[in-house]
Amino acid sequence: MFLEDSGSIGFRRCFVHLSPFTVAVVSLLSISFITSSLGGTEMQLRLVAGEDKCSGRVEVRVQEEWGTVCKNAWGLEEVSVVCRQLGCPTTVQATGWTNSSGGSGRIWMDHVSCRGNESALWDCRHDGWGKHNNCTHQQDASVTCSDGSNLEMRLVNGRNRCSGRIEVKFQGQWGTVCDDHFNMDDANVVCKQSRCGHAVGFLSSSHFGEGSGPIWLDNLECFGNESALWGCKHQGWEKHNCHHAEDVGVICSEGADLDLRLVDGATECSGRLEVKFEGEWGTVCDNGWDRKDTAVACKQLGCPTTVTAPGRVNISQGSGRIWLSRVECQGHESAPWDCEHDQWGSYCDHSKDAGVTCSDGSDLKLKITGGGSRCAGIVEVEIQKLAGKVSNRHWTLKEADVVCRQLGCGSALQTSSKIYSKSRETSMWLFVNKCFGNETSLWDCVDWQWGGPPYDLPEQAAQVTCSVHRQPRLVGGVIPCSGRVEVKHGDKWGSVCDSDFSLEAASVLCRELECGTVVSILGGAHFGKGTGQIWAEELQCKGNESHLSLCPVAPLPGGTCDHSRDVGVVCSRYLETRLAGGKSSCEGRVEAKVSGIWGSLCSYHWSMEDAHVLCQQLKCGIALSTPGGSHFGRGNGQVWGHRFHCTGTEQHLGDCPVAALGASLCPAGQVASVVCSGNRSQSLPPCNASIPEPASSSIPQETAVACIGSGQLRLVNGESHCAGRIEIYHEGSWGTICDDSWDLQDAHIVCKQLGCGVAINATGFAYFGKGSGPIWLDEINCTGAESHVWQCRSHGWGQHNCRHKEDAGVICSEFMSLRLASESNRHSCAGRLEVFYNGTWGSVGRSTMSPTTVAVVCRQLGCADNGTLEAVSLDKTPSRLMWVDHVECPKGPYTLWQCPSSPWQRRMASPSEETWITCSSKIRLQGGHTDCSGRVEVWHGGSWGTVCDEAWDAADAQVVCRQLGCGNVLRALTQAEFGQGTGPIWLSQLKCKGNESFLWDCPATPWGHSNCGHKEDAAVNCSSLAVTPQSQGTAWRL
Repeated sequence: MFLEDSGSIGFRRCFVHLSPFTVAVVSLLSISFITSSLGGTEMQLRLVAGEDKCSGRVEVRVQEEWGTVCKNAWGLEEVSVVCRQLGCPTTVQATGWTNSSGGSGRIWMDHVSCRGNESALWDCRHDGWGKHNNCTHQQDASVTCSDGSNLEMRLVNGRNRCSGRIEVKFQGQWGTVCDDHFNMDDANVVCKQSRCGHAVGFLSSSHFGEGSGPIWLDNLECFGNESALWGCKHQGWEKHNCHHAEDVGVICSEGADLDLRLVDGATECSGRLEVKFEGEWGTVCDNGWDRKDTAVACKQLGCPTTVTAPGRVNISQGSGRIWLSRVECQGHESAPWDCEHDQWGSYCDHSKDAGVTCSDGSDLKLKITGGGSRCAGIVEVEIQKLAGKVSNRHWTLKEADVVCRQLGCGSALQTSSKIYSKSRETSMWLFVNKCFGNETSLWDCVDWQWGGPPYDLPEQAAQVTCSVHRQPRLVGGVIPCSGRVEVKHGDKWGSVCDSDFSLEAASVLCRELECGTVVSILGGAHFGKGTGQIWAEELQCKGNESHLSLCPVAPLPGGTCDHSRDVGVVCSRYLETRLAGGKSSCEGRVEAKVSGIWGSLCSYHWSMEDAHVLCQQLKCGIALSTPGGSHFGRGNGQVWGHRFHCTGTEQHLGDCPVAALGASLCPAGQVASVVCSGNRSQSLPPCNASIPEPASSSIPQETAVACIGSGQLRLVNGESHCAGRIEIYHEGSWGTICDDSWDLQDAHIVCKQLGCGVAINATGFAYFGKGSGPIWLDEINCTGAESHVWQCRSHGWGQHNCRHKEDAGVICSEFMSLRLASESNRHSCAGRLEVFYNGTWGSVGRSTMSPTTVAVVCRQLGCADNGTLEAVSLDKTPSRLMWVDHVECPKGPYTLWQCPSSPWQRRMASPSEETWITCSSKIRLQGGHTDCSGRVEVWHGGSWGTVCDEAWDAADAQVVCRQLGCGNVLRALTQAEFGQGTGPIWLSQLKCKGNESFLWDCPATPWGHSNCGHKEDAAVNCSSLAVTPQSQGTAWRL
């Protein structure tokens, strides 16, 4: 076999005539000979008929005989072995030599297959010495090994030596380069090698004419840093699938005839962009054209670059060549053609010609029109004296918010608006592709285009309603969140007529001003007369809007109202709070303003949840700590005992339940303090997933507050936050607790967790009504040491055998209730003032009792807006339990609980020390000629309101006359006979029989549900003057 592999044909012929022994001996001798002759100096390699010793036909000398190599499977790996074995350069290698001729003699090798790392060609695999597949010398392999010094490159048929068709001289012959996959990196290597600067562009499809001869290179892959084109990766010399119609050329920067201009624009710095290339002007396609590309063009033209916008400023189109397309600038380039782009002359359409607007910002205008103020309507622009509109393509709240902020109109509420006036047609559109929302102007958004519509489709104008469209304020009140309603339309403030302002509108106003909920609506210029404009419009709010600007508006005839009817509103938030004594506005001593006096807040009931809410209110992030003692000083000496009960989720301390009644004297130096994070965007989430699995016997240690936990427990359907059905927030849902095994010890944990004292009653059987949703816990068994009710033993989350008729509840010791006790009627609006506290009813002392405090009591009981403090009782009844004295309500509180007083003190008191109050009637007649005629008004929900005249008849009017002690009805009047009223329209579609004691006992639509206006206010004319009623009877309760 060895001899056969060596290719020694003569030796094989002799084997036939020898004996086996002789064969063995001869075989050993022949192995020694071949190793010597084939592996030693007898074997040689050379290149012949080439330009030098490193190019030409490959020949091998075997057994003193020179022969050739067949080029079947001959490739660069084989060339590499040959070049290295001969000590030739390997920078440029090729599998042939153009002028190589066929050899003669033996063909020693065929199908040579090298890995490329062999030291000699014969170390590579091949078919065997002298064996070949019918090769002829026309198939002799040849190679070129070069360092590139004998290669040349030139640019031909261009305007100068730095532009033209690329030609390479290789193996003594000039040839071309194919345009397949040719790009700017390849072109830059050509220009750099030619010492012609950098590449401006390349042109394919034989732009500079078809060449001749070989096509040397194809599918070039240059990185751009190569020193010569043949140093780039390619398929191999003369390896291609091209024709000369695909010859590629380049244009280099040196000597290039390039220029830039703007055509048909509003100014010399706007218009259609045109490029001069190879002596011919052409346009730029807007595929991928953006503000970075525009900025480069503006800079090259010497125009301002403060604001740069892509897009044509008119609908004119260019003509001739479209030179550039898909330009991708980074912004640092000196000209658009220095940016990445498709090859010059790429296909595009003149309908997509790119345009440019360069500006310093002074000739750009933005406005909102047609929506009733400068802050609502259609968004319009004027760019370099050309007017247009913003398109609603890609128009979102982020873009709208930027517009509102730029125009001083607050924030965007919605991307639509009620349009009152038609705007003019336009062919110019501003397309805003994307704003992040934090830009100071629309022009700062990352990519906007200006010009004609890009599609043959109708454009829709962008709309916006900004928060300042109808910006409200309350003026003339002596406490925060109360006063005359004034609304700013654009830049002009005006008041609102009391007949045109509903309870729903008041609710929205209080919400927008962060003033809590509406307490009452007061007409008749209660807070003084305004001046200037009175808006002739009705805000038709639903009540759930976040801003007045979002409420629909119905125009009203002007001149029907004067400032004597300016409406006022009182909202629930009345306390002013601040931080004092700290090093910044986000830390310090907590102070509250009560009755016009700033004082420190006592810390004995100040919690981290309260502190979180205050930090959020002050835009100071979250609470980090509540330092004890007088960490930030004691203040001016006045210390308020208000006890807040925040969950931590509220936005303002005014949203939290607060109690001042009966507060204990504050220990010396115990002043509430807080240190906030100062990061206004930081907030704490509810601990939705942080409640541990119940049924653990050990109580977990309290850790640093990372989420709001107290917001996971609440009491529902009681009269305050300290009584009601127990509900727990778990896994995203509120659910109840089953009353199985529910007792006072379990209820104590709930009261303690809520800061409501101790439990005085553990209720079951859905005492506070049936809940809904999951029943989270059952068979609770607390030890009393737990801090959270879910730490008590139970069956586990959601494990129960209960229904909602078994929902558990609790009444805590801090639960308070109020009544006017009367021997004649339990629910009277006249009688002895009593408060329920710690499970017992007790009276309230009359010391320092003022009309303001009396009015708070009557409003809280839903009786009326004021009342009378009766004379000292001469009742000889023995002393009764009294809970509290010296109650002093300032202006603002709407419940007695919010009023400061002496501390809770359980003692016996005589009737002369007690407070006796008679509240005013809940019904009155206004605007009539006598006390027994006029417009019917009813007190409800904290406000006086009217009755609609729909179905209003003598039977309804008779009830009113009798209730007021005014005899019989003479006439039931309609159509606002005694003038239009104010505030809500409380009752409608009344169907009285005539014998009812109170108007609200008659069948009617629900309170506040009507489709009437005040022009339909009902009135009565009764037979006699008012007679004081014997009793107010049963009052409707809130």
